[in-house]
Amino acid sequence: MRFKYTVGKVDWANLPKELLTTIAKHLTFLEDVISFSVVCKSWQLAVALERPSLPPKFPVLMLIQIKDKQGCGNEDKENMQIQKSFTLISRGLFVSLEKEKRTSTSESCTLRFESHVCRLNFIKAAYKRCLGSKFGWLLTLSVDSQISLLHPFSRHQLQLPPNPNFDDLVDPHHPAFSELFDPNMTHKPEDFSDTFIRKAVLSSNPWKNSTCNSTCNDYEVSDFVIMAIFSEACILAIARPGDRVWTKVQVPSHYYYDTIYYKDKFYAVDCKGALVVFEFFHDRSPRGTVIAPGPQGMIDSFIKYLVESSGDLLLVSRARTKCVRRTKYDVRIEEPPYWTYRFKIFKLEECTQVGSEYKYNWIELNNLGSKTLFVGTSSVSLNASDSRGSCQANCIYFTDDFQYGHGHDMGVFNVENGTVEHHFLNKPSTYSSVPFWYL
Repeated sequence: MRFKYTVGKVDWANLPKELLTTIAKHLTFLEDVISFSVVCKSWQLAVALERPSLPPKFPVLMLIQIKDKQGCGNEDKENMQIQKSFTLISRGLFVSLEKEKRTSTSESCTLRFESHVCRLNFIKAAYKRCLGSKFGWLLTLSVDSQISLLHPFSRHQLQLPPNPNFDDLVDPHHPAFSELFDPNMTHKPEDFSDTFIRKAVLSSNPWKNSTCNSTCNDYEVSDFVIMAIFSEACILAIARPGDRVWTKVQVPSHYYYDTIYYKDKFYAVDCKGALVVFEFFHDRSPRGTVIAPGPQGMIDSFIKYLVESSGDLLLVSRARTKCVRRTKYDVRIEEPPYWTYRFKIFKLEECTQVGSEYKYNWIELNNLGSKTLFVGTSSVSLNASDSRGSCQANCIYFTDDFQYGHGHDMGVFNVENGTVEHHFLNKPSTYSSVPFWYL
């Protein structure tokens, strides 16, 4: 018997929304998400709404690179429009990447990628500095001081208020000013545009579940709050959807290193390791209260991160050598200008000390167990088993989040033996933004 099959034309752009979202929920690899999202706008929206934070069970290392056109002369390259491309390492992080052994910091240390690398050219990121955030969103800062949240796979943007003009950002009397800037010069907020935002944290996913049909490319914006750390003075401020200006947060101290949204509240840690929780009011600016002092012996210059791990709040202290400003005539030109050499981890616990004015304190941890920490401008804690052997338990993976850095200070810290294994990518000067974990 002979059978005749008739294949009808499929309108891929108008497939039922329920079918697209069901498929999107089952995507488990980054390359599948990318392939799915580039089909058309309705497929992009399905991925963005259902899997906004990306399917991989471990963070993805993201680099923002400047790409020059091939074959252009030097003059043409200087005048051409620069386009940025997202480079995402979707598997293996640092562990499965083959690396050259290093006996001293002066030797070349490069990576040859064995893991999967995805590259996405995206003109909407041109001329912008990108920072990691959460829920699949990036925070972008343009040279004209415009700030946006950008979802790279759906191509959607949410406009935020422009750079604030707080007086103490350029106030010579600010405690951090004299160490960072020349008090004899006139500084304006535009002078700090490249490094104006150090970090930003979202209270929730900016997107609600769409109520549109499968042909609708709109989405609903949730009532989220974003808290950001601005400039070298480390000023805290918040914004909500529709705000025209940033609202400065009233804090009891100065120079904040990190902020986190933890158990329905915003927290921040200052240079001394003191933990501050914020209370929000309807008619006035948010106010911070210190609930835990800094750990004894904490050094102000050490970088601090706040990370949630299995319901606990961790403080991670990163010791990095002092930045050495060099010229091509410097005899130390082969040495890295700065280098991470140690981490310390503390867990927040209720204070049992009689007569203490604080409700909590930091207790040092010497072991993470099965956990793995990823720290940088975005941080997270995961079970090492979730990575299917691609990362090690009881380790801290760190990126080079130094605002004036070149992407070389990246690697893995082994908590058990206290050793640091450094890795950095070839030609790190091509980065236009610091490397970060895409969450």
